[in-house]
Amino acid sequence: MEIFTANGWTSVLPAGWADRSMITLVGATGASGIAANIVVTREETSGQTVSVEAYAEAQKQAMAAELPQLQILDERPTTINNAPAFQRLQRFEIENVIIQQAQTFVLARDAVYVITGTAGIEDFNGIIEAVRQFTENFRLTNP
Repeated sequence: MEIFTANGWTSVLPAGWADRSMITLVGATGASGIAANIVVTREETSGQTVSVEAYAEAQKQAMAAELPQLQILDERPTTINNAPAFQRLQRFEIENVIIQQAQTFVLARDAVYVITGTAGIEDFNGIIEAVRQFTENFRLTNP
């Protein structure tokens, strides 16, 4: 069995199971009633050769299928601490609340990590520096 370590604890990863970790950091509740948050997810690529751009594009297509009003405000390739990465700024509406997100996709050896900072549009400028700081300090421990 493989040892699994995350967020200050450790256990075993049962055979045949995959690590799809999700860590959520929560900030203040904004004017829209939504708590600002940063969510980090992990999805294994199962040894498949995948570019971070292709992964990000597939995620965009899946999201656009669920949210037809999805607006892509900006997207670009980059690196995060020497790891290939792709960043996207997007906006959409859910239940009459306009949500804005900054997403960074970071490619590791066998996984893609997605860092998503989310807030209501009227609160987004107030959280972007925290999202930027978190993202710029994100480091893969097993690249």
